Amino acid sequence: MKRQYWAQQAERGLLGLFFVALVWLPLPLGSNRHWAAAFFAAVVWVLLALSGLVRLASATSATTSDHQTGLGSHVVLALLVLFTAWTSLQLTPFGHTEDVHETRLYVLRCIGYVGAFWLVQLLVTSDRRRMTVLVGLLSAGVVQALTAMVLFSAASHYEFLDFEFTQGTRATGTFPQSDALANYLLLTLSAGLAVMLAQMGSARPAPRNVQWQHRVHAAMDFMMSGKMVVRLMLVVMVIALVLTRSRMGNGVFFLSLFVVAAWVMGASRQLRKAAGVLVVSLLVVDIVIIGQWVGLSKVINRMEATEIIAQAASAQASAESVAAPHAPVHREESLHERMRPARDALAMVRERPWTGFGGGAFYTAFPRYKVESLELPYNHAHNDYVEIAADVGLPGLLLLAGVALLTAVRVVQLMRDRSTPHVRGVAVGVGMGLLCALLHALVDLNLQINANAMTLTVLLAVVWSVPTKRTTTSLRSR
Repeated sequence: MKRQYWAQQAERGLLGLFFVALVWLPLPLGSNRHWAAAFFAAVVWVLLALSGLVRLASATSATTSDHQTGLGSHVVLALLVLFTAWTSLQLTPFGHTEDVHETRLYVLRCIGYVGAFWLVQLLVTSDRRRMTVLVGLLSAGVVQALTAMVLFSAASHYEFLDFEFTQGTRATGTFPQSDALANYLLLTLSAGLAVMLAQMGSARPAPRNVQWQHRVHAAMDFMMSGKMVVRLMLVVMVIALVLTRSRMGNGVFFLSLFVVAAWVMGASRQLRKAAGVLVVSLLVVDIVIIGQWVGLSKVINRMEATEIIAQAASAQASAESVAAPHAPVHREESLHERMRPARDALAMVRERPWTGFGGGAFYTAFPRYKVESLELPYNHAHNDYVEIAADVGLPGLLLLAGVALLTAVRVVQLMRDRSTPHVRGVAVGVGMGLLCALLHALVDLNLQINANAMTLTVLLAVVWSVPTKRTTTSLRSR
């Protein structure tokens, strides 16, 4: 018993260190620097090694006897390992890469994702620990949102880690660009949604004939409870999301919110009221009131100014140049222009559909396929699906698609589990995070940002940490 108690305390300490690492993850430019990605991967694998030593030292399987996640989590982990191995093959004489240095760093990042997924499976053995990870993601999002709001209000120009920031136009936080911050906030908002619904779903429905005094008392209890704290944290992140002025980020958030809310209301009777109340409060409080205060209209103006048809964009530019030939013309990038690098990069996929040009080697190989009219230098394709296929080939893209598909099936299965509201809350949060990531990947490069890809990996790992069978013994106290 002493060994088991010591093992539980040691694992809680390791989980606390992982909590701190998640908060630190986005601070150094979204960990999108080589040293930051390597450092976080090293931290993850050190924690993973210590977790293994704790299990060996405890010399008992009691800590995991009630925690059986099933075959699915092992299959997803195997797919991530196979993706890493496939990418590593490009560094051997049997593979090909246009940039050996970048491919090595790409493999290192993949090793970090594998370690993070595995670490969550080892440490998260109870509902309480699962909530700890979700609260860690939520806290990291709030820290990043508050940082972005303060820097945005300062409207200053400064340099951080050899990267120049100009604050005051669009909130960026500590990320290299606003859209990357928007995607990170989408993932952490999804984690917060899971925490919120897990708590709301656990409340017992009040009888219809209850007196109004009891209803007022229940409302006051909610105002003073942890649920209200989580709700305020969601408000802070929504404010920061609006301040990014990200068209796709804000559009994906509300579209995913409506889709997931409709799905929850149809799939779960117990979460139907909670989900409806949360969606309505997000729309009324965060959008109608706070959104107008922080400038939601500017996001709408950016969407309205976006030209869908390329011919209309070129005609407008020509007319403005004739009217004022020496004046700079500023207009929003059209959807046609935004997707131009991805269309040009399809030639790379057609040339090397199986092996790709090497993980992380897109910047090196793309100039040969870029159309001359595409004047700006592009480090990425602004479409994660096309860039992954160009980097590691269609087999690598299919491996990651398998991870997303299996996780989506897992989310749907957990929504059918009527044993605990905790499980349903986790399923809803992860489902929304996955949907946001898949939609945003169509027109942006968020999976190429280490902090965003790592956060998504941890979020997916959380849903796979839920046991396949709930035993009669409570797991909450561990």
